Amino acid sequence: MRVPTPAQEQARARSRQHDQLVQERKRLAAQGNSLLLSQGYGSWQNWWRPKAFSQLSQLVSPWILELLKGWVDLLQALDEKIQQAKVALAQRYQGPRPKGVGAASLAQLSAEVLDWQRYSSGRKIGCLAGMVPSEWSTGDNQRLGAYQGGRTGHSTDYHRGGLADYPLSAPVPAGAKMAGSLERHQPGAEEKGHLAIGRQLMVDLWRVQTGRISAQELNLVMIGG
Repeated sequence: MRVPTPAQEQARARSRQHDQLVQERKRLAAQGNSLLLSQGYGSWQNWWRPKAFSQLSQLVSPWILELLKGWVDLLQALDEKIQQAKVALAQRYQGPRPKGVGAASLAQLSAEVLDWQRYSSGRKIGCLAGMVPSEWSTGDNQRLGAYQGGRTGHSTDYHRGGLADYPLSAPVPAGAKMAGSLERHQPGAEEKGHLAIGRQLMVDLWRVQTGRISAQELNLVMIGG
């Protein structure tokens, strides 16, 4: 267990606040959506945003509209705070990044990793993100299966960041490994593909950050300065 420095702890707290704001928005939005569903108006995505709420105002009963208004100001304020936090995170990340991975996501990942040099192998950095193979063991027999994004004792949701959402077209070896499975439409193949690519990206970032290999050697398309 490593105790973060004050600067690292501050960066991590700022990073985590973004996700905490997003979770709070989801919680409040779900309450409004639940009310609409219970009264037969169906599910409304982003119902509190101006265009959707204007349409709702013409459809729902006055008493429902009154209750929804109790959440609208809070949700719209959260939208603004989340956007501000996202911009601040993106500005905090300096240097080139792989195409398809946002600067804000990498800023959050770096804040959670604390120090890329701490990890001596790709296996360890993969475990940090909780992206590990499934395992079936009995007696002397052991079988490792596909990556399922299982949580480890050291991982948190923050470690994973946006890695599991990295596009399947990403130029990393895991993408080629999963192509055949996706073509055969195997159950859960797409989710496993995202997780495999996310883990590979985590390992590749660690290799680049620690100077073990260059982005060019990995065929990563880098953008930004």
